[in-house]
Amino acid sequence: MKSWIYLINNFAHDLFTGIWFGSFIGLYTCHAKISTIEQPTAPLSAFIGELQSHFFWLGAISLVLVMLTGLVRFLYRRDWDKMEDPGKLKKSILIVKHAFLGTAFLVGSTFAILWTL
Repeated sequence: MKSWIYLINNFAHDLFTGIWFGSFIGLYTCHAKISTIEQPTAPLSAFIGELQSHFFWLGAISLVLVMLTGLVRFLYRRDWDKMEDPGKLKKSILIVKHAFLGTAFLVGSTFAILWTL
C-alpha cells in the first residue's frame, strides 16, 4: 500500500475514534440534562430526542469506520514478526490498548443504545 494512503488511513482511524468518543459524550450530556428537568416541554423533549438520535448515528457510523480503518491497519502491517524487542513491547502495548478500547466501545455503545431508546 502506498505510504500516503496508509498515513491517511491512520489519521482517519484516530479521527473516527475521536468522533465516536465525542458523540458518546454528547449522548451522555443529553441524557443527563433531560433527566434533571422535572417536566420537560414537548418541544424541548423533541429537540433533545433529535439531538440524541443525531449523536447516536454519528457514533454508530464512526464506530463502523473505526473498525474498517483498523482492519486496513491490521492487514497492511506485515512486519510484526521482524520487530526487535522494543517492537515486541509495542505489540504487547497495542494488544492491551485495543482490548481496553474494545471494551470501552462495547460498554459505550450499549449505553448509547439504552440512552437513545
